[in-house]
Amino acid sequence: MNSIEIVFYALPGIEWLELTGAEQPTGQIINSQGQYRARVEATSQTSKKFNRPYLRVEARLPFEVRWGDSFQIKFSGCELPAPLRVIYPGAGQIKKIKSEERFIKWLDRYADGEEAMLLALTEEAGLKGLREPEMEAFCRLPSSELSRLAMNLEKRGKLFILEFSPLFLLSQKSFDFLAGKIMSFVETYHQRRPAETGPSIKKVKERFRLPKPVLLLALNRLLKDGQLEISGEHIQRQGFETSLSKEEGEIMRAIEKMLLEQKFSASSLEELARKFKVHPSRLETIVELLLQKRKIVESQEGFILHASWLEEIKKQLAERKRNGQEELTVGEFKEITGLSRKYAIPLLEFLDELGLTRRLGSKRVII
Repeated sequence: MNSIEIVFYALPGIEWLELTGAEQPTGQIINSQGQYRARVEATSQTSKKFNRPYLRVEARLPFEVRWGDSFQIKFSGCELPAPLRVIYPGAGQIKKIKSEERFIKWLDRYADGEEAMLLALTEEAGLKGLREPEMEAFCRLPSSELSRLAMNLEKRGKLFILEFSPLFLLSQKSFDFLAGKIMSFVETYHQRRPAETGPSIKKVKERFRLPKPVLLLALNRLLKDGQLEISGEHIQRQGFETSLSKEEGEIMRAIEKMLLEQKFSASSLEELARKFKVHPSRLETIVELLLQKRKIVESQEGFILHASWLEEIKKQLAERKRNGQEELTVGEFKEITGLSRKYAIPLLEFLDELGLTRRLGSKRVII
């Protein structure tokens, strides 16, 4: 392997003699593979936890460095080498921390054992979560040991295991932050659009752009804790009620009345929007409220029917099956409902969706 420039932070052993003189003294890193020239800079403050400073080491090495790797380092003028343990490889990628005191405490977490290291690494990954290849690039712990450490941390409420194989982790701190952001987003949506049910799940996904397991964890936990509820394809704060204008309320009642009076009739959102001269986005809110109240039903294709007439169709199909009729033609279905072929076909497809019928060639099997 060719030598590459490597920068890492390390914790010297208690035998380490305090550096004096040059700010970046040189020395030799020693391991089983040989000795390598290195430049070292000690932090200006000492770790209160370990009672010694950390060392920033720059060296050109023919091997990769991982968390927990041990070396010896020998400086000019020192007879004996001092032990050195890698605390943070890839130091060139560390985000700048203005306060050195905070920086020392940050390094302390990585120096405080395997569980502390894994938790610190998971928290550093933030909302995107920490995946197993990233853990393997940081330390040399086997997958089985990483899983064991993760399970211990999950039991203590420090992180969530989103996936086991390969391992995928999210810290409790990141989860709490995300949950707060989602609730804030939903609350702001309610304030700005009080007449709407709430943001769609799709809109929430687009807003946060997170790995699917991370977002699902947050939404499921908020639902379980009673902070959110799902209404169709939308989420809303628990207990939230839409606030329709007087005109919108009248339109909602008119739509329900029309669907109720026109027996076995069917409509689409586009048709209703034209008839009642209402903007499609406002109509979606009105229709969503009718769906919540179970006054109407809607197919995947946007086919809308009053719920009472769907129940009537169910009864007629059940009666035909009791009388020995197992199949149904489109013509027979048109006679039952009084619908034209334009509406009979999409309604039959809707019954297929609901599991009441099953298409078999040009006919339907009554289930």
